[in-house]
Amino acid sequence: MRPPPFSCLCRLQLFGTLLVLLGTSLCLASESPRERLSLDCGWKFHLGDDWPEALRLDKAGVSSGPAAPSFETATWREIQLPHDWAVELPFDPEADRNHGYKALGSKYPGNSIAWYRRTFEVPKADEGKRLWLVFDGIYRDATVWINGWLVRRHESGYSPLREDITDVLNFGGANTVAVRVDATKFEGWFYEGAGIYRHAWLEKTAPLAIAPDGIFVFTEFPNNVPAGPATVHLRTAVLNKLRGARDAEVQWSVLAPDGRTLADGMASQTLRIDRGTTTEFQGETKIPAPVLWSPEDPQLYTLVTVVRVDGQIVDRQRTKFGIRTVGFDPNIGFLLNGQRYEIHGTCNHQDHAGVGVAIPDALQEFRVRKLKELGCNAHRTAHNPPTPELLEVCDRLGLLVMNECRLLGSDSENLRKWEEQIRRDRNHASVVIWSIANEELAVHDTPQAARAALAMQDLVKRLDPTRPVTYAANEKNVFLGTNSVIEVRGWNYHLGPHVDDYHAEHPLQPIVGTEQASVVGTRGIYTNDYNRGHVSAYDIVWPGWDTTAESWWTFFAERRWLSGAFVWTGFDYRGEPSPCNWPSISSHFGVLDTCGFPKDSFYYYQSWWTSKPVLHLAPHWNWPGKEGQGIRVQAFSNCAEVELFLNGVSQGRQAMPRHSKLFWRDVEYTPGTLSAKGYDAAGKVIAETKVETTGAPVQIVLTPDRPTIDADGKDVAVFTVAAVDAQGRVVPLAQNSVNFALEGAGRIIGVGNGDPNCHEPDVFVGPQARWSRSLFNGLAQIIVQSARETGEIQLMASADGLAPRTTTVQTRSCTLRPSVP
Repeated sequence: MRPPPFSCLCRLQLFGTLLVLLGTSLCLASESPRERLSLDCGWKFHLGDDWPEALRLDKAGVSSGPAAPSFETATWREIQLPHDWAVELPFDPEADRNHGYKALGSKYPGNSIAWYRRTFEVPKADEGKRLWLVFDGIYRDATVWINGWLVRRHESGYSPLREDITDVLNFGGANTVAVRVDATKFEGWFYEGAGIYRHAWLEKTAPLAIAPDGIFVFTEFPNNVPAGPATVHLRTAVLNKLRGARDAEVQWSVLAPDGRTLADGMASQTLRIDRGTTTEFQGETKIPAPVLWSPEDPQLYTLVTVVRVDGQIVDRQRTKFGIRTVGFDPNIGFLLNGQRYEIHGTCNHQDHAGVGVAIPDALQEFRVRKLKELGCNAHRTAHNPPTPELLEVCDRLGLLVMNECRLLGSDSENLRKWEEQIRRDRNHASVVIWSIANEELAVHDTPQAARAALAMQDLVKRLDPTRPVTYAANEKNVFLGTNSVIEVRGWNYHLGPHVDDYHAEHPLQPIVGTEQASVVGTRGIYTNDYNRGHVSAYDIVWPGWDTTAESWWTFFAERRWLSGAFVWTGFDYRGEPSPCNWPSISSHFGVLDTCGFPKDSFYYYQSWWTSKPVLHLAPHWNWPGKEGQGIRVQAFSNCAEVELFLNGVSQGRQAMPRHSKLFWRDVEYTPGTLSAKGYDAAGKVIAETKVETTGAPVQIVLTPDRPTIDADGKDVAVFTVAAVDAQGRVVPLAQNSVNFALEGAGRIIGVGNGDPNCHEPDVFVGPQARWSRSLFNGLAQIIVQSARETGEIQLMASADGLAPRTTTVQTRSCTLRPSVP
């Protein structure tokens, strides 16, 4: 269950305590000029661009078409951000394979450009403040107007867009923001979506205030060993947009993870800030006995930064941070808090069933919890800057992050985006390493690439001296270009003696497995049929450039200096359907499918990446027509021995080699119960499991991930949809088409089933839309979002020949995120 939002009352109580400790008169939190208001609601959307002359370059403040304030949008569709219009588009076998065969790109001009518009009021009382428009992510090539004024052109699909729009606003009246988004060009070789797919904000500050991403807090121990007090370094950049110089005081105070203000955790500095400049304030304090952050115990401190001018508060911000040390040793690998820590990581794109790249915050948490369940302790943001909400979840739940840049380059634009990414994300405890790029195969061995890599690495060290830097290199024993200058060698694939050779030849350069595995498999499928887009989940064959889960992990586990690695991938994702083509429209690489349903390889990693007893059997035991034939049975386990039974008769007991799995190659199929017992080294049974031959499906079952969600218009419940037999067992071959209806305080925002070959819609558009989805091997998923009212959400599911089901989720009152009306 997620913790409730931090209430305004709690804020006032904490700041009241802070006032006493500071011994200074502060005004109430509501009197601080800074506001951060959500702009997610109230948008109008139009697919297509019928106004090629909207952009005017000849005169300021003059525009036409949707960019003009007077433009009428009555016929446009109402939407809420985040929004991905690509997920709504049809599939086309002639479309780009790597982007999931969606009808998007240069061949589909009518589908590849869209417009968004929204009006909002700015009170007259805000005159004198500075107002900033912020988009956390737009895919891609966005042109933004405010009240007909062109305020920004922004190509990147992953870096945030932030603009001071104060000068073109109507104070005391209506304002219009218009955004033209052109997703014709791709930046990656995977599904990237289209639209304003991350949050939008209106930020209000005093004219002298903390600069955007202007706070940096980091901790230090002697020799990077966390013993004794932690030195807390405090940096705050303050921007002065007043018409004259001012003296300003910055005060810092630190709250412990339990909310107590630390008497030792305070500092202040007073400096003069010239007109139109940014000045960095620096402070330092110590925490005598710090609580360390780790994935197993993700304890977070809070830095409160207050800015005063003439004794009056003009700004205040709260920054979460963790106290921990990170590093790499070339002989023993990755170090967390002074101890060797093996990375059990996964690479992940920002893509989920039903919603595409427009992932609600609660769904980010759902995904992180699924990864932690399999034993994952690290997340690589492949291959682009992440959404801030993902990092917040990783901080809070405990997941290390490799934070990756989209592109290698030392041009001013790429370095500007890289700097923005570092400044935005460097306070996150979860971020432990920066990655400058991924597999720049055409250039990475060149002197030019080496110079570009050095420029990016040097920028990291200037902005963040606490974290190492890597590059994800898909090559063998090569010490040229980027590999020759990067701090930590990133190793993608290419296992074998050249890994040992590289380590022997370059003994001072640490190594981390930036990308490994690419294990392919389709959930619940146990034969290869590439024409149908089916890949066996047995994990005994692979495309050729990769390995099985067992072979790559055994290789890494035996070499401590490799630090562990990141699996490609945690979740399946749209696009890149290797080793298949059409009809496959999504990848087969995930340990979990696009819905987050585990594949069998999930239990391999869980066996060797967790300490709890694990025992899992594959395949299912529904094989009509194969009576008397031999079926290959796999057991995934970390037990010392496993014994297999069929209808109570032992099929043999085997010892489990470390980092391995077991096979019974020809178990004669007879309907009934396939079961197993796991034994420890003393012969004691410590785990049992079974799979049974089920009957025909008779009923639909709906299971939400949580029984209660926040009534904030943002929170989601993720429902597992299953077909069960008369005994309540999930039927592993069920492919029934299920219809959905909803009543109450919510709405459906997406459906999926994890089938990489399913061409059914993920989204049904319009007030009369009828939602449906077929099951894939017994399962499907539906995502329901709350309204901003308390009550019940009733989700109803029905299918021909099956008993229907209605399940209720409650929506509870909560502190609403401040929003622009």
